[in-house]
Amino acid sequence: SLMELTAAYASFQNGGYKATPHLIRRVTTPDGKVLYENTYDTPPRVLDEKIVVDMNYMMGQVIAIGTGKKAALPGWQVAGKTGTTQSYRDAFFLGFTSNLVTGVWFGNDDGKYMRKVTGGGLPAQTWKEFMLAAHQGLSPAPIFGNGLPSDQVLPGVGQGPLTVSDIIVGDPEAYPE
Repeated sequence: SLMELTAAYASFQNGGYKATPHLIRRVTTPDGKVLYENTYDTPPRVLDEKIVVDMNYMMGQVIAIGTGKKAALPGWQVAGKTGTTQSYRDAFFLGFTSNLVTGVWFGNDDGKYMRKVTGGGLPAQTWKEFMLAAHQGLSPAPIFGNGLPSDQVLPGVGQGPLTVSDIIVGDPEAYPE
């Protein structure tokens, strides 16, 4: 589901920790008294930091030079992924800033085709409009890894970015360049 996929992307946004989506975080009275607050236990790490940094770099490039250009937020580092499935039956944009992860999906419940809607079009534009409103009054902050590949961020990484073999096996040193 879109909620599950968005929760999965939250692990990239938060540096590799499991994210459990919640619809309501806190309920307060008008004077600020907390009536309910969802407690967020310490989540387990589910992704290696180096992989998160490289994925964030890749997804940042989707916005900078790829199909997600319409999702760019002025002054904010953004990372995300466009998607168009089933011959224009579904289209989505999933993305995040340092503050918020959001997914947008367009499609027909009956499976009918849309008029060539792609993830980089209407979903990315809708995502941007929502995020602009959601970030009003917030100060921009870098995404995890500062939008750079891991060989420019974390010490001990090989000479180049991680390869598919590195990710599958989990040992970058096992595959010298």
